[in-house]
Amino acid sequence: MQQNKLKSIQAQLEQLISYEVENKSLPSISYVLVDRNAVLASNHFVRNDLTHQLSDKSVFRVGSISKMFATISLMQLVEKKLVDLDVDVSDYIPGFNPINPYAKNESGVLGTNISLRKLMSHTSGMVREPTVGHYLDDNLPTLTAVVDGLKTCTLKEDPSAGVFQYSNAGISIVGSIIESISGQSYNDYVQEHILTPVGMNQSSFEISSAVHEYLAPAFMWNMEGDFSAPVFDVPAPAGNLYSTGPDMARFLITLLRGGYTPNGVSIISPTTLQLMWTQVGMGYHKEQGYGFGFGLNTIEGWRSVGHGGAIYGYSTQMCFLPDAGFGIVLFSSLDATNSVISRIQSFVLQLMLASENMGKTPASPQRPLPLTGNQLTSIPGPYQNEILNETVEVKEKNGKLYLMGDGVPLQLQPNSENDFVIDGRCFGPGSEYPYLAVTFSKQHTTDGFPTTMGWKDREWTRMEAAVSNESVPENLESYIGEYGPDINITYLVYEGGGLKCLIEYFYAHSLEELTPTTFKMHGLLYEDEILELGAVNDAGESGIRVGPMFLARRI
Repeated sequence: MQQNKLKSIQAQLEQLISYEVENKSLPSISYVLVDRNAVLASNHFVRNDLTHQLSDKSVFRVGSISKMFATISLMQLVEKKLVDLDVDVSDYIPGFNPINPYAKNESGVLGTNISLRKLMSHTSGMVREPTVGHYLDDNLPTLTAVVDGLKTCTLKEDPSAGVFQYSNAGISIVGSIIESISGQSYNDYVQEHILTPVGMNQSSFEISSAVHEYLAPAFMWNMEGDFSAPVFDVPAPAGNLYSTGPDMARFLITLLRGGYTPNGVSIISPTTLQLMWTQVGMGYHKEQGYGFGFGLNTIEGWRSVGHGGAIYGYSTQMCFLPDAGFGIVLFSSLDATNSVISRIQSFVLQLMLASENMGKTPASPQRPLPLTGNQLTSIPGPYQNEILNETVEVKEKNGKLYLMGDGVPLQLQPNSENDFVIDGRCFGPGSEYPYLAVTFSKQHTTDGFPTTMGWKDREWTRMEAAVSNESVPENLESYIGEYGPDINITYLVYEGGGLKCLIEYFYAHSLEELTPTTFKMHGLLYEDEILELGAVNDAGESGIRVGPMFLARRI
């Protein structure tokens, strides 16, 4: 690529990153842009009011991008004919026999067995999290213990149907089979067969002194503000990789070269990679499909492959165009900001295509207007839609507006006095969220408030005051409260006429009653999981279960 073209792309990319860091108050964003042979550009951007610095030695947690390493490792064993993708997992794990409620009423043609093909593509019907070693568990168990707790779990989806249901538990099972077949620990196997050959010498699947020394400061957040993220290991296969920009660039270059490192070492064959990049599951966030550990989509008609990761303070996006020959990795040091860096990712890859006359030049992202004092004072308040029987609230916090709807804080930014766009840390233009447009009526109440709000193609009426002191049904009252560990408290609340579960800081899930003590969850993270009230664990503690995940009662 001509240097003047590359400089132009880098300037546009970094201008967009700088804007998003300050506009969304992100602690930092780092990136590395590559082609098949080398790093083309990289840099780090830290918010103006923060004093720490980042460098190429800075270590980030890449979360679920770790799944790529698990699936490549398993496929290495397939290439050696040591593993069969389609036999039942019980052939490798004696006693593995999850309860399948769909066994006598199959909805698909893929069979009731739980296979490695289904586990790697998240189509096995497995629960999202395991009994131990789950996302809310800071007591790291062995992979054997993780799998033991899943042997008799209840599937959440029909494994014959090929339905995509994201499962960290499933990838932990893959890691356990890698251990049993290879005779090595998972960490040792990946170190020997991927990290070392690729030259990822600063990367690790566990916390070490070097990781601690260079770990980039990262933050969790909620409506009250940002706070330092806890650091502890989770089961390695699903999401525990620590890495640097240069190391992830080496890995990305290897994938763009069909599994060959620049010095000619092959970690996986091109044929196997093509199989892994073939759609199995339907949908992964806004992606069109999912292969074996890779999300699949297109950009300007070109095949795109990648994955996102989010883990305790870190959000990471990796995307590459294997046929065009370039890709990018972006790291944010704030939890759940994948939507922001995904938008940056798509923009720069479109710029790269346009620079080579392989796609049209993308429009520069539109920047919302500043909020006015009138908007900050008149718009906040409760709004109700009678058809949905739902009340939502717009809140003002630190000079910003948030629509508290669909389980997350949705930041509102104005395009005009009455027309707004949802554009914040969670969702914004280009994200998979479908309800980005929000309007407020020009007609106002006698108190100066908009009479209606337009959202989700419906009209919401301004209420005089938020509903308070809502009566909790007697049979649910004793369950309202806090559950789980200090690192990540889960809340059961009753509002809007129903029981809700607030989990992983701000992801609110509505609960559909199945029995008086069991509910199906509906929301962004734990869709279709079963929440059980009044659960008791082996130690006699009372609490709730989300899938097989037990959370002890706190208050």
